[in-house]
Amino acid sequence: MKNIYFNRKDSVLRNLEEKPKQKKKVNWDKIVYFLILGLIIFFIFRYAFTRVLYVSAPGHVLFKSLVVRVPEDITIDVFYKFEGDDVIKGDTLFSYYSYEDQKAAFEQSLSGDLTGILDDKDNSTWKEKEVYQLNKNIQLNLIEIKEKQELINFYNTEIDKLVNEVILEISPKSKMDSYKKEVEKLELEILALQDENKVFQALIAELNSMSSAAIIEKDATLTSNYSTLGNGPVLRYYLAPTAGTITRLYKSDYEVALKSESILNMHEKKDIYIKAFFNQEDLAYFKEGDEVTIIFPDGEKSTGHIKRFYFATYRMPEEFQKKYESTTRAIAVDIFPIENESEIKWKAFYKMNVTVRVNKW
Repeated sequence: MKNIYFNRKDSVLRNLEEKPKQKKKVNWDKIVYFLILGLIIFFIFRYAFTRVLYVSAPGHVLFKSLVVRVPEDITIDVFYKFEGDDVIKGDTLFSYYSYEDQKAAFEQSLSGDLTGILDDKDNSTWKEKEVYQLNKNIQLNLIEIKEKQELINFYNTEIDKLVNEVILEISPKSKMDSYKKEVEKLELEILALQDENKVFQALIAELNSMSSAAIIEKDATLTSNYSTLGNGPVLRYYLAPTAGTITRLYKSDYEVALKSESILNMHEKKDIYIKAFFNQEDLAYFKEGDEVTIIFPDGEKSTGHIKRFYFATYRMPEEFQKKYESTTRAIAVDIFPIENESEIKWKAFYKMNVTVRVNKW
């Protein structure tokens, strides 16, 4: 019988181990890169598309404006209406004291201190009355000097605030220059009053050095009339000359307002229009009567039409002028609403910058 040989050794099974497949990592850098690239391409095409189809210009909404001033120097007492308030004709805007009333009240108080000199003709001499009058003039000048010095301090404080604002282009440089001119004017007025006081003091010294005989020869009786103002100056009230909205207060309670200064600004909600400033090279793309689209800062749109051009080119307003560029002169146009609904909508955007867009084709 044939022997069959069997390999009785332990068999070893060899298995090939497969390496696990690694998951592909998300390449976020590439995704971000393509997103940014896509946005850049989108905005480039959008800008080019807009430039080809439209002409755009900056502008702002304007109303009929009324600047309130008083034809004399005053001290404001209290404001009764504030920015944003609607007023009707005859409403009380603020109360104030006239400078002339304050001056007369002070003269009356001075006269009360020397009543004996004025009333007793036998004991009152020409010299005493002249000295009294000169002293009174000196005191009045000192009051004016004090008030003007307070104004100078106020303007200097405002100038210090405006320096940084002008550097940051928050406020126009012209405002700071106007304050500086006011300071120079007030300083000259103070010097004039001080020189006048020196003259008065010299006259007083001369009168005091006169002999009794000379005084008797020139003795005269002065009759002075003083206005009766009660216990102080009269409080006056300024009434609204027309209906409108208070858009700006230039002064505060208890502040001095010169007759050359604006106190507040009112705007009537009628005759609303937009003044837009187009580049001169775009003149061929628009004309009077063209319909335009107005885009407000919140994205809201309205429709208007070009009503009139201005004959001369206008300097571009500071808020529309690009930094570090020479002054740009633009073509100014007035745009009026087409419908009453649009006019009502424009009222909410007084003095807000808008973009005016005209179709080229």
